[in-house]
Amino acid sequence: MSRVEEFYGNTIALVALGTIFNPRLSAGDIVLLFTGNLLLTIFAFAINDVEDAEDDSKDAQKVVRNPICAHLLTHGQALALSWLSAFAGLALLWPFGGRVVLLGGLNVALGFLYSYKRIRLKAVPFIDLVSHGLFLGTLQFLTVAYARAAELPRAAALGAVFICAISMAGDLWNEIRDFEVDRKTGIRNTASVVDVRRIEPILPHLFVWPSVGVAALVLLNLSGTQRLIVGLAVAALCVLFVLLPSSFKKRMVTDQAQWLAALAGILLLVICRVTSAVP
Repeated sequence: MSRVEEFYGNTIALVALGTIFNPRLSAGDIVLLFTGNLLLTIFAFAINDVEDAEDDSKDAQKVVRNPICAHLLTHGQALALSWLSAFAGLALLWPFGGRVVLLGGLNVALGFLYSYKRIRLKAVPFIDLVSHGLFLGTLQFLTVAYARAAELPRAAALGAVFICAISMAGDLWNEIRDFEVDRKTGIRNTASVVDVRRIEPILPHLFVWPSVGVAALVLLNLSGTQRLIVGLAVAALCVLFVLLPSSFKKRMVTDQAQWLAALAGILLLVICRVTSAVP
């Protein structure tokens, strides 16, 4: 929970996007799906702190952030709380059927294998990006899009691809940011085998333009007043992005943009709910 500010906005935005392709969900369903997915994401971050405690102790910033290194929790306590989050999240997904629980279980499995030292998918070039794209983005979206639905719309499937691309870009940015620390701890990820000097300048575009693709799909699934309001908001954000300095564009793929993702998700939910209630 101490790191929830790093991903709460993404979770809100992903749940909001899922509801666009699955409008039959009630407000109660949305709350359950959000809380369940938030707990599964907490597990992914928490188990990463557990597995990385030894490595984080060598980094001046991470030694304070990691509760094990900071001596706030023992290794056993942290491990127990991590898995408690996972099982609690899966329990909240249970009412939506076996398919949604299976997606949640896959999320937990990938989140665990991503950090588990004997396997450590995050230390396997290119596999690290794909696994991150799935368990921190795509699967959360799919649990909402599939909840109480007979099948997944084609637009939602394409949206999942765009969301995976966004998450992969965010992971690559984090790898570039942590390049020196990862090199010291022996992690050989994608950033260690590509020319990051050429990739780093285009990272904001790898993040933002798939987001535009998601926005386009959302617009196609809206109608009337909804499409007009959301379309104007998307157009304004695109213009703003073009005008922003490059330093701020880079911040859009970091944890500092969580408030923006949360705001966008809440606005999308409110606009769609309010306009759908208008006769």
